[in-house]
Amino acid sequence: MAEETTLQIIGILIAGAGLLGWLIKIIIVFFINQSKERSKYIEQLVDQNQKNTVSFVNTINHQRTLDREMQSKHLKTIQKLTEEIKISNEVNRRMLDLLKKSNE
Repeated sequence: MAEETTLQIIGILIAGAGLLGWLIKIIIVFFINQSKERSKYIEQLVDQNQKNTVSFVNTINHQRTLDREMQSKHLKTIQKLTEEIKISNEVNRRMLDLLKKSNE
């Protein structure tokens, strides 16, 4: 009977050790999967951040191009306006000269 009890206790200990090993394996696999999910989530965030950064830089570059084009148009307009003012000043000067001569 003592031998049978010893065998039962050993059987129970082996079963308990087997269940404990299985439980530890399940827990380890759970934490590994959770770590992989977190890594994947972080990779997705980094990828999205890179895409957003590229989009932002492209937007800034496009805006700078538009600003340069607008500045060029402003410069041309100011140059044309300067020329028109010169012509207008010359016409006014001649008219004043004519008026002066006619009053003399």
